[in-house]
Amino acid sequence: MFTPLFIVLSAVAHAQFAENMSGPYIDVAGGLGMGDAPMLAGPGWMGGFGWWFGRYDSAYAIGRYTSIGVNVRQELIHFDPAKGAPPLTLRTAPLLELRKGNDLIVGGVSVFLAGGPLLATNTNGMTVDYTARGGFGAEFRRHRFWGLTLRLEGGVDIGDQVSGVFSTLLGVQFSRPARFVD
Repeated sequence: MFTPLFIVLSAVAHAQFAENMSGPYIDVAGGLGMGDAPMLAGPGWMGGFGWWFGRYDSAYAIGRYTSIGVNVRQELIHFDPAKGAPPLTLRTAPLLELRKGNDLIVGGVSVFLAGGPLLATNTNGMTVDYTARGGFGAEFRRHRFWGLTLRLEGGVDIGDQVSGVFSTLLGVQFSRPARFVD
């Protein structure tokens, strides 16, 4: 008696509700950055943009995505002049970033890898080194197109010496499909 009903309901339960979508994203965040040897901290910020693609439901609330984009990170590190270093160094890192993530209604998580040059500017001039970073991001969606973000990242700077870098950033992300979502 229940067998035909079970077969009908199980077929409906396996229907795919997700479809291929893609679109732009923009990230802006601020927080604390740490770097160099010895490890020193200072204020930092991040701005990024790119393109995401993945399978989402029609309400753009549940789905997995991959994104590629450009991310610019800056930190203002205060060094001790008594040790022969300039008092302030602005560290700028334009990074190419690959991100994988999963959104579930109001929350989302992602992991990322990024790399690129590192420009350190101070009163002695500018040096060009390299940096590689990876980390974890979380998003609390206040709307289906934007949300509040937390980003934790770590990595290495490679130049005259190899040193660790870490940062914690709070921010806002805007993303939406390139096509209209009802």
